[in-house]
Amino acid sequence: MRQLIVKYDGQCAKCGTDLEQGQAAMYEKSMGIFCMGCEPKDTEEIRACRLAKAERKAERYEGWAEKREQKATAQLNSYPSIRHDYAFNTQPGHIPFRAKMIASDDRAFDSLRTAKRMRDKAESLRNVRIAGDAENRRQTIREKLDTLISKGSKVYDAVFGPGEVLGVYKKSYRVKFTSKVDAVKPFICARDKSYVRPL
Repeated sequence: MRQLIVKYDGQCAKCGTDLEQGQAAMYEKSMGIFCMGCEPKDTEEIRACRLAKAERKAERYEGWAEKREQKATAQLNSYPSIRHDYAFNTQPGHIPFRAKMIASDDRAFDSLRTAKRMRDKAESLRNVRIAGDAENRRQTIREKLDTLISKGSKVYDAVFGPGEVLGVYKKSYRVKFTSKVDAVKPFICARDKSYVRPL
């Protein structure tokens, strides 16, 4: 979120206060414009603001997709008596009406594919991410692993292979990897807890 000078008259997205041209305000594309002090600071409040804007956009995409699907379905179900007439469908030679119907069906299938992409876009818009979400997921994994792994536990790392935990810290394990053991000095390093799995 950044501070800017308002170029056009508008309203605060949170409290509805009128913002006049030349006034300082806070702005973010994914949330809108806010008067100074009204901008969301808490991560869940930011998520709610972004989700509200994303929901409106997603509903528009779904509306467009529904219109396309209705129109395409009506086209594909048109002329039912002719569609089941095998003589009409298999007769050799150019039949202008059949060619027109096939071209129209092709456009309908294209429209259905476009509608599916619109629905996928709407679903993607609703998946709002905030800075720190990835770290929160990793922390959840760390907490779960702490119930399974302790000092002396045998673990496996995708990069270094099997090893033994020598120390447990806040975000990492100090591990001695047996596959990389040197005759003089064993390979010991700290690995993020989310990178190792119990054996």
